[in-house]
Amino acid sequence: MHNPTLSAIIVDDELFAVANLSNLLTSYCPTIKISDTARCGATAIQKINSQRPDVVFMDVNMPQQNGFDVLAHLQHLPSIVFVTAHEEHALRAMKVCAVDFLLKPIDVNELVQTEIKLLQLHAIKPEIRENYRMVLRNLTAMLDKPGSIRKITLPGNNGYEILELDELIYLTGEDNYTSFHFMNQRQKMVAKTLKDYEEMLEHFGFMRIHKSTLINLSHVKKVLRSESMEVQMSNGDHLNVSRRRMPELQQWAKHHTI
Repeated sequence: MHNPTLSAIIVDDELFAVANLSNLLTSYCPTIKISDTARCGATAIQKINSQRPDVVFMDVNMPQQNGFDVLAHLQHLPSIVFVTAHEEHALRAMKVCAVDFLLKPIDVNELVQTEIKLLQLHAIKPEIRENYRMVLRNLTAMLDKPGSIRKITLPGNNGYEILELDELIYLTGEDNYTSFHFMNQRQKMVAKTLKDYEEMLEHFGFMRIHKSTLINLSHVKKVLRSESMEVQMSNGDHLNVSRRRMPELQQWAKHHTI
């Protein structure tokens, strides 16, 4: 059985970057066919909406309209692979939600792995692909207006699940896995480190209280202090606070005391 052919548009303001990625895709990714390119946000929006490609390789840092601005104006939302020379905070959030991202200079092995991910995504059910598109729209709005959308998207065996941040009580991490503890005793484990989620959630009212624990401060019911410190969460769970994290939590508690 032959793999399907995926149409792609490359969006980058640098001519050399467009040519380089085009050459790499032609040489190493036979299922990805470049249908067009764009070197500014306005052109990218027009071409993506009219041509409706399967995939867009999107540069993040462009003048006038960056990659996020382009996403916000798309009527047709294809699979997005972000391409950038800078691994910034926003990019860490995208690692959780996007099909993939590529750092410049592009590594051929990583590009081939991206092709595999794209083929896997396009082989699954249409409703799961639509779920992915919802993820990107939520992410775009969240980056455009921090705090406006309080949701988190977690990968699973059959796609993505979008969950309310307000229902997330705390997270615990062990090695390369993170466990999410929600209201109503619901739990979910994801193959990402706790640090990945700390960097994404720190602006949404979450605090690291231990090397293995990240809490939603809105779910803290008690801060208990004897020989050590612990917090009692809204579900009744008691979580230890490390000595290193005590000052920050004490400062937070002080400012939230009426």
